[in-house]
Formats: sequence, structure tokens, C-alpha cells
Amino acid sequence: MDKRTEIAKNIEMLVKASGKTQTEIALAVGVNRVTVNDYISGKGLPSVLIVIKLCKVLDCDYADILGRLD
Repeated sequence: MDKRTEIAKNIEMLVKASGKTQTEIALAVGVNRVTVNDYISGKGLPSVLIVIKLCKVLDCDYADILGRLD
């Protein structure tokens, strides 16, 4: 599995586990819902700043989103 796919799957899992909608997450991190959907589908990757914001909103650590960095 490539890194983009891994990150997309991690974000998808965390969003589902949060019980929040993509719209709620988008508003909390300052992007639009389509952008969050792009992260989940692997069409886009969040910037470092957005990863930090996602961690706060989804109550997770950056490694939960990015996986192992090797």
C-alpha cells in the first residue's frame, strides 16, 4: 500500500470513529467538505498544518493519520 492510500484509509477510519460529519470536520479545520472528502478518497493530502488541526478535531496523534514514517 502506498503512503497516500495509507493516509487516506487512516483519515477515513478516524472520521468514522469520531461520529462527526465531513462538514463538521471541514468547518473545524478550515477547509471545505470536498477537501475532506479528497483526503478520505486519496485525491488530496493534508498539509502539516491541517494534520495538526485534524489531530485536535479527531482526538488523535499525528502518527494515527500519517502512519509510520520510514
